[in-house]
Amino acid sequence: MTKAKVSMIRHRSRCVRYLVPLLVGALALGACGGGDDDDEAADTDKTTTTREATTTTTVVPVIAPLTGLVEPTGESLNRGPLWVKIDNNQQTKRPPQAGLDVADVVYEEPIERVATRFLALFHSTLPERIGPVRSTRFLDPGIVWHVGGLYVFSGGTPPKVAAIRESPVQTVDENGLQNSDARQRDSNFSAPHNLFFSPATLLAWDEIADQTPPEPLFSFLGGGATFAGDAVSVVEIPSYSKARYTWDATAGGWKREAQLYTGRGVEAHIAESGAQITPTNIIIQNIGSIRDNTDDKSLVTGEGDAWVCSQGKCTNGTWSRSDLDANTTFTDANGTEIELTPGTTWVHFIESGAPTMTP
Repeated sequence: MTKAKVSMIRHRSRCVRYLVPLLVGALALGACGGGDDDDEAADTDKTTTTREATTTTTVVPVIAPLTGLVEPTGESLNRGPLWVKIDNNQQTKRPPQAGLDVADVVYEEPIERVATRFLALFHSTLPERIGPVRSTRFLDPGIVWHVGGLYVFSGGTPPKVAAIRESPVQTVDENGLQNSDARQRDSNFSAPHNLFFSPATLLAWDEIADQTPPEPLFSFLGGGATFAGDAVSVVEIPSYSKARYTWDATAGGWKREAQLYTGRGVEAHIAESGAQITPTNIIIQNIGSIRDNTDDKSLVTGEGDAWVCSQGKCTNGTWSRSDLDANTTFTDANGTEIELTPGTTWVHFIESGAPTMTP
């Protein structure tokens, strides 16, 4: 990574919505009694009461910028965004994905017109390990461009690797994972499906250039406000993974199912932790046909159809992004910005069509 790029990353504006702790101190001393100071007998009868000083500290919780939720430890204030390219190959030898269930934001993108792959964004929560880590794609520079941070991947064709290295992120490939002592090769699986890493170890590496928290990607509803939209119980995504989400009011999220392995049909998507992936929000974004060339990053700028689902409801609208340095904005049919429920979000890039929704 060039010094110029590191400098650019370090000077990117970041905004974290939190307040510094407020310290309020109150001290009151009081005494009662009377008489002549020279009268020792009277002093013996005096009663003196002292009220001890009391200090009250009020700490306003840190709000995680990518989820809009309280981050109780406050540790995320000391780390930047972490992007990881994660395997979604449907071969039976692929292990369950580690960390996808706690990622703040996950993008599912089409690759080579036959499959999908995940680009997961971690910040508020770090799992023990993340993976399997896979190769970069031409769409990725456009996704990460305005966020910055750390981008972890494992190889790719020379043009694709060059494209992500030219983006305003710090890239870490398998060699970097090894140099930072974060790399974990899982002996239970064969390459290229066995590369994992420890995010805590990687972020402690002294080669990490930037530890600045990210800016928010979405607008969130406040004060328990209700999401506006049509009631929907099941959302089916027109993608190669055949992803399907079922609203679960008890969990407060969308239970994900997908075709995880060839020949096994659609089934619950269970992460390595044993938890079923259940994002709070779903966004389906029609970006048009991928071209698998260096212009793919332009597919995430401009505008197109979008569907946003939250709280068991969905609304159809439009996505727009003026340039690579800007956030993507989602608006409803009236042109009003759509606000998400605080929580995790999965964004699905689709090439054509529309999701199927069951009331």
